Formats: sequence, C-alpha cells, structure tokens
Amino acid sequence: MQNGVKDGQYYYAPHRSAWGVWQYHDHGNGCGSGTFYNDYQTKAEARKEVYRLNGWREPKNKAI
Repeated sequence: MQNGVKDGQYYYAPHRSAWGVWQYHDHGNGCGSGTFYNDYQTKAEARKEVYRLNGWREPKNKAI
C-alpha cells in the first residue's frame, strides 16, 4: 500500500463526512484491501486511535 502501511497495520483516511480507520491486508502482487474499523469525527481522533491500535507511542511533535 502507499504510505508504507504494512500488512495488519491500521491506517486512517477521509471517509464520507468523517475520518475512517481501516486495517490493511496485503494479498501479494501489489494487491491489498482494508477492513473497516470505525469512523471518527476528527482527523486527530482517528490518528490517535491508529497509534493505539498499532501499539505505537504518539510523537511529541504532532504534525498532522
């Protein structure tokens, strides 16, 4: 997937009038899909949830 998302990781993107979170699944040969997880009202909320789900610590400098 673009942006370096690896198999099993969560990512966020605009979704309808909110921000959605998906889990990425790599199918090989450049093909992949995402399983929808949930919608969030703001980009910051979606980003925070992605960090939590992936087990990442949030950086001190949050450039959103």
